[in-house]
Amino acid sequence: MNLHGRVGGATALVAGVLSAFFVPGDFGAMLGVILAMVGFQFLTRRVEGAPYVVAAVTTTVALVLIAWKHGLTWTQLGVGRQTWVTGLLWALAIVVVVGAVIGVAGGVPRLHKYFADERVADADGLETSRKVLLDIPFGTVLIEEFAFRGILLAIGIELWGTVWAVVWTSVLFGLWHILPALEMHDAHTEATGHVLTTVGSTVLFTGLSGVGFAMLRIWSGSLFPPSALHWAANGTGVVVGFFVNRRLRALAERDDDA
Repeated sequence: MNLHGRVGGATALVAGVLSAFFVPGDFGAMLGVILAMVGFQFLTRRVEGAPYVVAAVTTTVALVLIAWKHGLTWTQLGVGRQTWVTGLLWALAIVVVVGAVIGVAGGVPRLHKYFADERVADADGLETSRKVLLDIPFGTVLIEEFAFRGILLAIGIELWGTVWAVVWTSVLFGLWHILPALEMHDAHTEATGHVLTTVGSTVLFTGLSGVGFAMLRIWSGSLFPPSALHWAANGTGVVVGFFVNRRLRALAERDDDA
């Protein structure tokens, strides 16, 4: 991403906050969130580590300002104090279960190809730990869950009711993954078909995942369980991918020596 892309991203982020404050009503709030998220995505294209997390936290603060301007309560956003205990307990259970399932899947040789991602192929243990413990929870999960299952879902429920709010946020969540899908197509050994196939399947899968995240958020009343599911799926996938790629590399080196 060149300098023009970064400047464009920063401009969209600022425009999002201004839209929420100066464009009246629900439309202003939704436009503000969408512009801020687009700005964040362009700002952080191919960015990792501390700069990525700083950008995510900064954008999340901007989203909090938008929610405050719109008059949304912490309960509507899924982080009301009364939901902390049950939300965190469900989050813990989800992390354990999802982590175990993906971990077991990573131990099945015929499934190794699905974890063979070049983006983690050359990562060492320290870099992998940083991605799992910093980039994903305080970058990806924080901003995506607060935006899609926090503000946008709350506004959608106010305007159209629960069903259409879930549909609305899930469609946006799927479309949000177009750029990541393009990156995955270039980096993943299983993404060997046409790029449109990769993008279409990714948008469909993440859109359906968005339905699950939204329903979990509504059912639990808390943003913690969907955040935990999001982190567990992404984070465990990175960890398993790290070990699978090391295993595949070792096998390749052994075959070369034979």
